[in-house]
Amino acid sequence: MIEMKTEVYINKIIEDTGLTRKQIQNLVEDKKNELKGLISDEGALFIIAKELGVDIKNETKDLLKDIEIFINDITQNMKNVTVFGRIKEIYNTNSFKKNDGTNGFVGSFLLHDNTGDARIVLWDDQVKIFNELNFEKNELVKIINGNAKKGKYGDIEIHVGRYGKIILAPEDVDYNKYPKITSKSINIDEINLNLKSISIEGKIIQISPIREFTRKDGGFGSVRSLTLLDSTGSIRVTFWNEDTEKISAYNIDNFISITNLNPRLNRLDSKTIDLVANKSTIIAKKDKDIDIKGDFTKEIKNLQKSKGVVSFDGIITSVDNIKTISLKSGEDVSLLGFIISDDSDGIRVTLWREKAEEYSKLLNVGQGLSLKNTLVKYSNFSRRNEISLIKESILELKDLEIKNLKSIDLSNQERSTNFSGNYIKVESIEASGTIEIKGFIAKDLNNITIYEACKNCYKKVENCTCGKGDNTEFRMIINLIIDDGTGTIRTTFMGEQAERLIGVETANVVQLKETPEFEKFLEKKSSEFLGKDIIIKGRAKFSDFSNQYEISVYDFKDININDELERVMKKIET
Repeated sequence: MIEMKTEVYINKIIEDTGLTRKQIQNLVEDKKNELKGLISDEGALFIIAKELGVDIKNETKDLLKDIEIFINDITQNMKNVTVFGRIKEIYNTNSFKKNDGTNGFVGSFLLHDNTGDARIVLWDDQVKIFNELNFEKNELVKIINGNAKKGKYGDIEIHVGRYGKIILAPEDVDYNKYPKITSKSINIDEINLNLKSISIEGKIIQISPIREFTRKDGGFGSVRSLTLLDSTGSIRVTFWNEDTEKISAYNIDNFISITNLNPRLNRLDSKTIDLVANKSTIIAKKDKDIDIKGDFTKEIKNLQKSKGVVSFDGIITSVDNIKTISLKSGEDVSLLGFIISDDSDGIRVTLWREKAEEYSKLLNVGQGLSLKNTLVKYSNFSRRNEISLIKESILELKDLEIKNLKSIDLSNQERSTNFSGNYIKVESIEASGTIEIKGFIAKDLNNITIYEACKNCYKKVENCTCGKGDNTEFRMIINLIIDDGTGTIRTTFMGEQAERLIGVETANVVQLKETPEFEKFLEKKSSEFLGKDIIIKGRAKFSDFSNQYEISVYDFKDININDELERVMKKIET
């Protein structure tokens, strides 16, 4: 019977297409290889006939079973895929304008079987299934005639168009093979991009206000985020549009669980994974608290490989003067930074607000200090892990004796540019010219300016006088307020210096400014910059607009404690 059916298919394909038997046999082998040997010859012929537009009327359930596969067997460009699974997450549906001016529709959901997860993308009339009463999480579905494609995040998606089919609660399946999905929380340090759907729990340590924005289509959207902490680390969770309401009932210090979150690599920071909520995301308050207890780290150098909450001891090798920095909200807050070291390395610790004011009176160079339950966070500015305090953190003075103390090793960040070390105090700037200043970043990053410039003279296109303004590029301008203890001064970073400052190319910032994520990006960069010590070399020039001197930055670098100590000692000796 099978051989007869195979011959019928071959003869029908020869009749309708003119292909030779040899050519058809080659197509069969290619199709079987594409589907990893999961189908028979007749199954391959059935698919080939459909792809060639040959009408074969003897389609049967038996043939459909021949091409049923599991999610982890699906590879890019597979066609006519049949797969079973349970609905794990349901995402939003959206409308769009097609090239012919008609309205199109797209929606998606996450399908799960025992081998993995796959995003199912539905087009046009297929999205009507979202309105079915039993289209809900954990319902078993059958996808027929789906096509596997590479998604925008690099994973495999199954697209179902006009020739595909979705069957809810199919009868031709053994339900025991597809147990219902249960959500299991994982630790924050276990989160990775290979997980399609993530559930976590922890304590809220930060909630941002709702931020509204205008979409490219003229519509309005909103975004809000929270930061969740467990004993292994912290992570930002972002909610969009109507999903922002899911946060409204929760406050800082609430312990919550969040299910059905999607991991996304932060496109401007390759070390950061964010979590994004969707229609299926559920938040629940838990009547419990988190036991924040950081494992003790014996050597400070190992903190550069640590994540989450840690405890460690060391001796203070440097203490900054307490600083006052200005937030975007207009609030002025205190900030104190210091370096704590042992004989393996040093690490920077930052204290804010009341803690900064309290410990500015207690900490001195040479004191031993025990830090318990502190949070390790990576700083793109220093390109190192640093330490910040959380509510559960404890700082205790301690008698310690450690020989051969090390400060922070910044050797990998050294630059060849010659800085003289002859720093000018801001209050003493009285003339234009090239100067060097040493201070700290004292104000939030409020904006990043992008302008179209002549590639030859770097002036704005409308101000170009070199006659080559038709060859243009986008350039970036960043302004920072630097405080050196005697006063503050506005500094301007342009072009390559601006790119180096934030670690992002101008082209990427141009795209980012068109999205609602731009404000979040500014907040992230501000949190990295505020209070950081910096050395700047540039040209001082009086501004009629601000009625004070400003600096156009030629070069800059982080302060290397060892270099500065050596410079001061040489100055004293002479």
